[in-house]
Amino acid sequence: MTVGPPPTQPGRLQTLRRIVEQRLPGDSSRTSIDGAAPWVSGMLAAAQALLFSLAAVVIPAIAMVVAAAAQIPGAETSWGGAVGMAARIWLLGHSVPLATGVVDLTIVPLGVSAVAVFGAYVSARRTMTPHWSALASGTGTYVAGGVFVALLTGAVSPGQLSCAVLGSLVVAAIGLSWGTLARPDSGDLADALHALVLRVPVLLRVGLRGGMVAAASAVVLAGVVALTWIVAEHTTVTDVVRGLALDSASGVSLAIAQLALVPNLVVWALAWLAGPGFTVGAGTHFGLDAVTSAPLPALPLLGALPGPTTGAGLGVWAPVLMAGAGVMGGWFVHRRFEHIAWWHVFVLAGTIAAGAGLACGSLVGLASGVAGPGRLAEVGASGTFIGLTIAAQVGLGALVLLLAVRHEVWSAARQGWTTLRRSLSERARTPETDES
Repeated sequence: MTVGPPPTQPGRLQTLRRIVEQRLPGDSSRTSIDGAAPWVSGMLAAAQALLFSLAAVVIPAIAMVVAAAAQIPGAETSWGGAVGMAARIWLLGHSVPLATGVVDLTIVPLGVSAVAVFGAYVSARRTMTPHWSALASGTGTYVAGGVFVALLTGAVSPGQLSCAVLGSLVVAAIGLSWGTLARPDSGDLADALHALVLRVPVLLRVGLRGGMVAAASAVVLAGVVALTWIVAEHTTVTDVVRGLALDSASGVSLAIAQLALVPNLVVWALAWLAGPGFTVGAGTHFGLDAVTSAPLPALPLLGALPGPTTGAGLGVWAPVLMAGAGVMGGWFVHRRFEHIAWWHVFVLAGTIAAGAGLACGSLVGLASGVAGPGRLAEVGASGTFIGLTIAAQVGLGALVLLLAVRHEVWSAARQGWTTLRRSLSERARTPETDES
């Protein structure tokens, strides 16, 4: 016979846990700083996010400078230059053009952007009070910090300052909102946002969510394609690395620098998978139909670009894969509705297409632009054209799925067919009646 613990012990432990985790009345307006107002936590979270994302770029830049100086006896370490260049790259990740004196770089390293969004998410989840004033003050503080960094680095033109405001606003809005809503005590703010979202028409609201599901599915497919490129072209990547003859420190520095461009490669794979393809330099074309290459910078990541035979056989299936992303979005929408009108499937399919096209087109637009002087002034693809192409493919997949699974469509089709047959039968009997 097995003897277990006293029957009252689990109940006592659960009661003690509830007492410890119980929140005091009005505790939702408190921060980690006792007695502080919610907006203070927003400013603190934004400051932490700024420092985190800046450090993620500045520290590797300093390490590169130190490693390079160690290879040259008597060389001086330019700390200021490393920090300034890292800050400019951080701004470029917020879509602020980088002026080099020869050309203005506009291509956004999406890896830096992802680090900035992640930093805002973590800071908000750990620090920010779930309150409107905290979210507003945090967003404003982050935008002010982005403009301040732009001014310090000399990005003072109206276009650069405008991009600093807009880019910082988008990063802060996404990261801080995401982190705040991920907190376990985000009830009040989450309820307020939910009530605000409920004011949007249900077809538009659910359709856009389905569009985001379709866009995420398309990006995952593009990530698989990019990984396939790396595996298929690993020999070229290895040859580029050997040709550079890097030491261990320089190799690590180059690898870290390339991480900022890996998301760009995935987005280029998305343009390739959509059909139109992309360019890496004027006169080049990487697409499903053909590949026209040219001498490229000695960057190992560019060695993974697809060759003439990389996409052999995939040209026919690529539209099917993109339509499959639309099927995922359509299935998401289908599970959210019990009863709809038959014609709503066309509205939902169009909304899914619009949401997916807008999201994917925006990513392609950010990952494209000027990457250097000369031929590198044309890198990436047209975000508008790729967005429209993906919208058409995703919308078709979503429409086919909804037409196939919605019983309202089949009921309307049967009713229409029955009505048509009855009408034809009545017309056929009409002459007989007239003769009699």
